[in-house]
Amino acid sequence: MNKADADTVSELELAQARAWLVRLRSGDASPEDKRAFEQWCDVHPQTAHLLRDTWTTLRSAAAELAAEERASGKAWKGHAARNAHPLRPGRRAFVGFAVAAGASWLAIKPPLQLWPALGDFAADWRTGTGETRQVALSDRVTVEMNTQTRVNVLPEPQTMHGLELVAGEAEIVAAAPPPNYVGAMRTVSAVAGKGRMQAQVARFDIKRTGDQVCVTCISGTVAFEHPQRRMTLQASQQIVYDDRNVQLVSDVDPAIVTSWRRGVLVFNGVPLAQVVDEINRYRPGKVILRNATLGHNRMQAQFPIAKLDDVIDMVGKLYGARITKLPGNIVLLS
Repeated sequence: MNKADADTVSELELAQARAWLVRLRSGDASPEDKRAFEQWCDVHPQTAHLLRDTWTTLRSAAAELAAEERASGKAWKGHAARNAHPLRPGRRAFVGFAVAAGASWLAIKPPLQLWPALGDFAADWRTGTGETRQVALSDRVTVEMNTQTRVNVLPEPQTMHGLELVAGEAEIVAAAPPPNYVGAMRTVSAVAGKGRMQAQVARFDIKRTGDQVCVTCISGTVAFEHPQRRMTLQASQQIVYDDRNVQLVSDVDPAIVTSWRRGVLVFNGVPLAQVVDEINRYRPGKVILRNATLGHNRMQAQFPIAKLDDVIDMVGKLYGARITKLPGNIVLLS
């Protein structure tokens, strides 16, 4: 949005936007509050567009800052560097200007996850929406990162490769050494929340959504440790946990868990609400489900990740849902 467009947004609308975002940031916002905010965005699309543009400015600044700090050997994290490395005055002034220009009421974590958080750029490795990436820890250990994923490298003894899954999903492959290999194999140690997974020869998938973590052993064995439980996961076994509890181990089809590697999403009797959440991991913008009853419908299907907009149209035809498309790739299902 250019300056002329921005000038047409009234002070009243900006004040309303500030009030809404303060409410949504409070931690007490209800689903009704969020739906009401979505309706407000429908009525004031120009103001909502301005919010996205302003956030993009901040996001670009944060990305540039993070790149500069990494180049100097010190990663920037949120408002502070890991090693207390101060921002250069010019860059600090730029961010300050962007905030003062109209984004001082935007949280580090944006409402409804409509935009990437500034902290997303602080991870050692990250992927954007719809992006995948492979990182090699050694000649036998690789990390395959799925969409919207953040991974940090952890300091570990020389006998280990250490990493932390901050958010998103990653498949870790620790291949068997060649027949003529001499020396000790380094163990892979992966942390996600309160859980720690360790393996020498294995392939396993870790998915972290908020406080919940799902670990699936694809092949080999994975040692699992949590304050509430310790065990060894065998091939085709999966465990789900959060900071307080660990669920029972379940048997799963690894091909479904790793379908994203083939560019496909597979759902076997999954509620539509969860399908929408998964679509939002891969698709730019946001699909917002405004009908709780609609979200209870279960889907049995598989979709190409590259054609998720076709899936949205299919949902509308299949369940008679009303589809409203807004600027910024925002879609309302009701």
